Amino acid sequence: MKRFLFLTLFTFISSFTFGQTNEGPNEITPLILQKIKADIEKEIPAFKQKMSKEMNTDKIEFSLDTFRIERICAKRMDIDYSTAGINTSVDMLTAAYDQLMNKYYNKLLKLLKPEDKMVLVTAQKAWLVYRDAEAKLIGTMTKEEYSGGGTIQSNIATGSYSSLVVKRAIDVFNYYDDVSKDGLHQSKKLH
Repeated sequence: MKRFLFLTLFTFISSFTFGQTNEGPNEITPLILQKIKADIEKEIPAFKQKMSKEMNTDKIEFSLDTFRIERICAKRMDIDYSTAGINTSVDMLTAAYDQLMNKYYNKLLKLLKPEDKMVLVTAQKAWLVYRDAEAKLIGTMTKEEYSGGGTIQSNIATGSYSSLVVKRAIDVFNYYDDVSKDGLHQSKKLH
């Protein structure tokens, strides 16, 4: 009987202490997203001031772009922290990094000698094949039979895929930055 009372009391107290509040995650409306972006733009001057004065303009631009992307994702997840909300936020982060990767891929392509452009194109095509194959593997490994299941598996899959794209965007930017910062290609174009 004492055990039953203890379990009942523990369950009752736990529901108040550890239970979720009635306030669940909120939907990210276009108006909320607009406010998030405006708030982040207010943070930019302080972030920019922290950057090294020795950084070139491309590195500053890339840093500001990634700062915006990461802050938008974090603020979205603060508002909608549901499984679906996290996946949506990470998907948007991934799409933004994909755009950034394409931006610097195209900039890098313009700096390379004609005979070297094909090396970059071939590497990027190979990376796309790798990305797609890895996405299939991630999907397979997060199946219930391999992972143990649970809704968090979709967050793990989304995050793992995102990591691939983020890393590649950073790599492509670094290739571009290495070539462009030397000033070798800033005054002459090698098309």
